[in-house]
Amino acid sequence: MTPTQKSAQLKTVIAELRSLTAMIDAADAGDDKRAIRRMREELEEVTARLHATAAKLDPILRPDSIFDPTDPSTAGRVVALTLMAQQRHPLSDIPEFYGAGVYAIYYKGDFEHYAPLSGTDHPIYVGKADPSGPSAKDAITQGVKLSARLLEHAKSIRKAETTLKIEDFDCRFLIVQSGFQKSAEDYLINAFRPVWNSETRICFGLGKHGDNSLTRVNKRSPWDTMHPGRAWADSTSADQKPAAQIITQLSAHFNEHKPYHDVHEIFTKFMHDMRQLNTDHFHSAENVSVTLEVSSGSLF
Repeated sequence: MTPTQKSAQLKTVIAELRSLTAMIDAADAGDDKRAIRRMREELEEVTARLHATAAKLDPILRPDSIFDPTDPSTAGRVVALTLMAQQRHPLSDIPEFYGAGVYAIYYKGDFEHYAPLSGTDHPIYVGKADPSGPSAKDAITQGVKLSARLLEHAKSIRKAETTLKIEDFDCRFLIVQSGFQKSAEDYLINAFRPVWNSETRICFGLGKHGDNSLTRVNKRSPWDTMHPGRAWADSTSADQKPAAQIITQLSAHFNEHKPYHDVHEIFTKFMHDMRQLNTDHFHSAENVSVTLEVSSGSLF
């Protein structure tokens, strides 16, 4: 059968369907509710098959995904990338200011177990500072949450003077519209796996506060084991992990997760993550996968 004959045959079938549809529309279904329900279900099944058949005739490709700027994970990537575009500032010289948001802390000292990080743009710690209230719409109503968090970390580092020097730490920070700080922090932690973040399970405890001396039951955090100096932690009798174990874990972590040396490497990482949306991948009506050819001049 030639393509012309096939097309004529299909047109004939469609004309018959139109006639049958008119007959069904004019038919009296009767009063039996159970019978009516069964007929409706059968009609819906036939309609679904006809819809699928009609879709197969569509020659236009369908995208596998749609970029949604309102998706929390997308917003998190954008905020995180914007944070990385900010200037670095000495952690020792942060003033009090209004605003909540996200931040990253960097190490550039000579503590041997952080050598792979020293002098790089790979953060040793990332975090967020939530606004005073979820309805805060500007920096003033957010409160001084972001600067307070940075100042708190600086205070802890100053107390660990036997192993750390505050002059060896920089930070980046970004004041963010309320509601976007959490998704940005999640992305930053997943992207950098900073060794001081609790999610990495190595040298966590920088943000920990002291327990009441009368009810203290917690063991000393790994951060306090490696960097003694906070009075409440030094008065705790036991470590969560011995220093030797923490050092071994740090070495293994840096071997498995090589730090990014500069913002150019980080930018490439962000671009790769954004490309995973597969907006250049399509499928046909028959669900055949189609990927557009990549130009030889593409950057990534």
